[in-house]
This record gives sequence, C-alpha cells and structure tokens, in this order.
Amino acid sequence: MQEKIIPLYRPSILFLSGASGVGKTTIVNALRSQNTSASHFFLHFDSIDVPSLTDMIEYAGSVERWQEITTHKWIEKITNNYRSTDTVIIEGQVRLNFIEDACRKFGITRYAIVLIDCDWKIMCDRLINNRQQPDLINSNMQNWAKFLHQQAQLKNIPIINTSQKTLKEVVDMIQNQVLEDV
Repeated sequence: MQEKIIPLYRPSILFLSGASGVGKTTIVNALRSQNTSASHFFLHFDSIDVPSLTDMIEYAGSVERWQEITTHKWIEKITNNYRSTDTVIIEGQVRLNFIEDACRKFGITRYAIVLIDCDWKIMCDRLINNRQQPDLINSNMQNWAKFLHQQAQLKNIPIINTSQKTLKEVVDMIQNQVLEDV
C-alpha cells in the first residue's frame, strides 16, 4: 500500500517593513478593521516585547543578529500556528533579506514584502506628535530608513511612500495591488 503524503498548508504572508514612524502599525490596524474575514490574521512584530539594545546584544551578539533570529521565530510561528489562515499580515522593522531567508527556510513560497516609507521630516513629526517618541529621531533611525529604502530598490520590492497619501489611499493600494496577489 502506497502512503499518501498530505502537504502542509502554508499561509500567504504579507510583511510590511519600514522604520519607526512611517505608518506600519496604523496601516495594519486599518487593514484589520476592513477585513472581517476569519481567514486573515494580523500581527505586530513588536508585540513580542522588544528588549533593550543591551539585552539584544547579550542574547544574540548584535542587534542585527537578534533581528534575524526573531524574524525566523516569527515566520516559524506563522507556519506552525496559522494553518487555517489564508493570509497573515505582519508589520515590523526588519531587514528585507531576513524575511526572504526565513520564508525560504520554512518553505513559504506565497509571500510579499512591501516597504512602507515616508519623508524624514514627516517621520520626525509623527514620532514627536503621534507617538511621543522624539528620542527615536536620530542619525541611526535616518540611516536605517535609508538602508531599508536602498535594500527595497535593489530587490525590486514595492515601496509605498505615505508622505502625501491618505491612510485610505495606502490601504486601498495594499488591498487592491498586493493582497489580491499574495
């Protein structure tokens, strides 16, 4: 008798990455409010209680390595815990290559990455007025935003600049141009 192999179901994943203050959380919350389907699940990378920089370095040797390990843990969690979910939408500040590597490692072939970006002045305004986190306005954050933008360009990953778009316009773009293709 031949054994029947049943393939594991792997959900589609939409990963929104970007620096602090570009609008990732706001976008995911708006997507959640528009998608009442039980087959969509929404996650926030930072919901894991992000440790201090010192703790990240102590745990993983560097902030970059901590981010890589954590990205792999998230993708593993998604593959193990969201089998009855059609689409998982997750947002976080993550190097785009870490997302690709983790998806490859866990056999995820149906995924999309979108970089959420905005102009530096608008990001600063959001960090001061919306998030009350002026301490994040520094050269490290500015360089991080530039790095992600350059990485997205090199990888031909879609970039949505939220500087001059309304939340509705951004959500519609993601719904119509990205989620339909995942």
